[in-house]
Amino acid sequence: MKTGIHPELFEARVTCSGCGTTFTSLSTRKEIRVEVCSKCHPFFTGKQARIVDTEGRVEKFVRKFEGKETRVSKRKRRQEAAEAERTAQAEREAQQAAQKAADEKAHREEARRKRAEERAARQAAKAAEAAPAEAAGSGEKPAEA
Repeated sequence: MKTGIHPELFEARVTCSGCGTTFTSLSTRKEIRVEVCSKCHPFFTGKQARIVDTEGRVEKFVRKFEGKETRVSKRKRRQEAAEAERTAQAEREAQQAAQKAADEKAHREEARRKRAEERAARQAAKAAEAAPAEAAGSGEKPAEA
């Protein structure tokens, strides 16, 4: 036999995480942990005991996939993107319609204001024309009836 090619053997302590039993064996490791041993395995005991997850494997699996979303097919992603685009387009159109309505309202208000100013100017001009005529006519006596 060649020297120096074989691993070093230790008297390993094997611990069962299911029932807590410990025993020794030869191994290249000094300590080994197993989930189920011959003292608690249903095949050897003849009982179907509940599965004890003392190693936290289920919790580890849950933590691994906790923050991740499930995979979505390309078709569904495209449909969702198209729906989002339609919604955005509808919002843009609604904003444009609201802006157009506001612009039209402002234009109507401006036209009303201009018409009111023109009307006031005409009335002022009429009043100015009537004022000299009244002033000239006030010197005369009113006609008796």
